[in-house]
Amino acid sequence: MIYTIYHSRESWRKPAALSLILLLIASMLSISTETAQVLLIGILIGFVFIHFGFGFAGNWRHFFEEKHSAGIRGHFWLLALGSLLFFPALSLLPNLGFSVYGAIRPLGINVIIGAFMFGIGMALLGNCSSGALRLLGEFKLRYYWVFFCMIAGGTFAASQFELWLTLSQWAVFSFATDLAWQQGLIINLAIIFTLYLIFIKTERHHHGEVVPLLDRNNKSYTWGVAPVIWAATLLALLNLAILLLSGNSWAVSWIFPKLGIVLIDQLGLAIDWDFWEFTAMNEEGLMKPLSEDSIILTSFGFFLGIAIYHVISILTNSPTKNRRTKLHPFNIKILIKSTFSGLIMGYGAVIAYGCNIGGFFSAIISGSIHGWAWFASAFIGMGLTLAITNRRR
Repeated sequence: MIYTIYHSRESWRKPAALSLILLLIASMLSISTETAQVLLIGILIGFVFIHFGFGFAGNWRHFFEEKHSAGIRGHFWLLALGSLLFFPALSLLPNLGFSVYGAIRPLGINVIIGAFMFGIGMALLGNCSSGALRLLGEFKLRYYWVFFCMIAGGTFAASQFELWLTLSQWAVFSFATDLAWQQGLIINLAIIFTLYLIFIKTERHHHGEVVPLLDRNNKSYTWGVAPVIWAATLLALLNLAILLLSGNSWAVSWIFPKLGIVLIDQLGLAIDWDFWEFTAMNEEGLMKPLSEDSIILTSFGFFLGIAIYHVISILTNSPTKNRRTKLHPFNIKILIKSTFSGLIMGYGAVIAYGCNIGGFFSAIISGSIHGWAWFASAFIGMGLTLAITNRRR
C-alpha cells in the first residue's frame, strides 16, 4: 500500500512542515510582486479545494453511480457565478486599457475527441488534473507517477498538434465577446439553468427527493449553505483575480507540455520541439521562465496550498481540517490503470485546449462555445467508461 510521508515516518512530520514553509517563503522572495500575487492566488485555490472538499471527477462519478447531483449542481453554481463576473470583465475591461483574455478557443474535432479521452481517464483514475495536483499536495506517492504520465502524454500531444489541426475546425465564438455581453450572459445562464433543472429532475426521479444546497436545518452547512457553494463562490472570485493579475483565466493543462519541453532540454534529448506547430503557436509562453509563467505559478501555488493545509491539519490533529484522501491498495493493476489514465488525460487535455479547469470552468465562463462541447464530450466519455467498467465487476 502507498502511504503518505506522514504515515511512513512520524519523525518526518515537523521537518516536512518546516520545509514547506521555507519553500513558500523562498518562492515569494525569488519572484516579482506581480508573480508573487499569482502564486498566492494559487495557494488560496488550494486551500479552497482541500478545506471544502471540492473536486470535479468525484462529483461526476457520484452522479453516474448514485444519481446524486449535489456536487455537479455545485459546478453549475460555479459556472453561473463565474459567468456573472467574466462576461462584463471580458467585454468592458479591454476598453479601459486592461489586456484580459478568456479561455476562448476554436471548436473542432480535436476538442470533442480530446475531451472524450479526458473523460475516459477521469473514470479510470477517479480524478482530473486538479485532483491529481491535490493528491500531489497530500503526498500520495503514486500520483507523482500519474503526474509524470500526464506530462508525457501532454508533450506527445503537443508534438502531434499540427495533425489535429488538419481535422475539421469551426469558427471561434464566445457569447461574452461576439454578442452584446448582456445578451450573451442571458444565453449562457439559460443553458446552465436548464442543465441544473435536468439534474434536479434526474435525482428526484431516482430518489424521490433532492438534496438541497441551501438548508438552514443542515448542521453540516455553514449558515445554511453547502460547502460546494462556498467553494464555487470563492473559486469564481479567485479565477477573476487571476484574470486581472495575469491577463488570462485559470488553466492547468498548459503545464504538461511546458514541463515536458523543459525536461527535454534539461535531459538533452534529441527531440526538435522548436519545429512543432504547437511551439509556433505558443512561442511566447514557452520562452517564459517557469518563475514568470502565470499558469505554472498558479499550479505550483495550488500544490503548496494543499500541502501546507494538509501538513498543518496533520500536525494539529484537526478533524475539521483533515481532508485526507484514501486510496485503494497499490498493485500492478493500479499501476497500469494509473499509467494509461495519466497518458490519455495529458494527451486529451492538450489537444482539447484544456482540462476541467481551462476546457470546462474557464472556457464556459468566458462564453466560449468550445467549453460546452468539452463538457458534453468529457461527460459522455466518463459516463460510458463507468458503465462498461461497472458492468464487468
